[in-house]
Amino acid sequence: MASSITISDFKDALSRYPAVLKAKNANAMPLNYQTKVLDLELDAFIAKPDATPIEELDKFRYIEAPARFSKNTGATMKLEDIQKLLQWKLRHGTFRPSLTQQVASNSDEEVEEATKDAFSHYASNPDDIKTVIEKLSAPLRGIGPATASLLLAVHDPDHMVFFSDELYTWLVTDGKSGQPKYKIAEFEALFSKAKALQTRLHVSPIDIEKAAFVLIKENEPIAENKLPSKGRGRPKLPENQKKPKKPKKGVVPGRGRGRPPKDGVAAKPKVVASGGKRGRPAKAAKTEEKEDAEDKAKTPVSATKRKAIDDGNDTPKKRGRKPKT
Repeated sequence: MASSITISDFKDALSRYPAVLKAKNANAMPLNYQTKVLDLELDAFIAKPDATPIEELDKFRYIEAPARFSKNTGATMKLEDIQKLLQWKLRHGTFRPSLTQQVASNSDEEVEEATKDAFSHYASNPDDIKTVIEKLSAPLRGIGPATASLLLAVHDPDHMVFFSDELYTWLVTDGKSGQPKYKIAEFEALFSKAKALQTRLHVSPIDIEKAAFVLIKENEPIAENKLPSKGRGRPKLPENQKKPKKPKKGVVPGRGRGRPPKDGVAAKPKVVASGGKRGRPAKAAKTEEKEDAEDKAKTPVSATKRKAIDDGNDTPKKRGRKPKT
């Protein structure tokens, strides 16, 4: 637990960081992928051989970026610098594919304006962490409290920590599994506990991040690098790799389903009635005289109507008064 860890155990965990980082990223999902822009779902997975090694991204996060963009230098980050930090964040922690395209939609001018405003407020109000995080996350797309804390940790590496899942689990929930909701209030609680540990053990925020990563990741199963599949079941094999299907027992090839023939002799085809249709045989055609007689028997008519039909006038006169002229 972070509240009771000794300096010797802390340093021992810190020494295992390179090995744990390499082991956890050997089977992790690389950043190279393609997404559907509209629904932000993984449509395909492309693992490029030229993907940036995690060790190089880690060096940029903990050594190069703080040296170039800390408050002591006065240099301003550009969009490409934030994108590289985001690559490290996704490879180092939880993979969230939607963030990459959202962050890429920002411009260098928007990044420069937001970071200058936030870091200027931080210089005059170092305890107002909430406002600094809001000034970084509100105007920039794809930048939430966690990524905003990463930019702030690069700006002030001696006092600020990154809001990572591992650090939150180790410091706030005492190692118990629990996904943060990435609220600013959660980061404030995380920052307070990290500051207390830094004072007690006399260690840097970067070392606290690394030790938390080791102690949490060592107790997690190694995730396999599985491609995202469309739908359920196994992917279809190419035609040249498919095995021929074995015939079922009792089924003769070419005959389809049904009972097997007796003694290996095929059954004689059934005689089909005239007309080529199955079912009952068609009834004999009726003669016109017979049909006329049946119609008369079914529908009785009056003598007047019958006389009119026989005379050739099939429309009998209607009864009633004559119309007035």
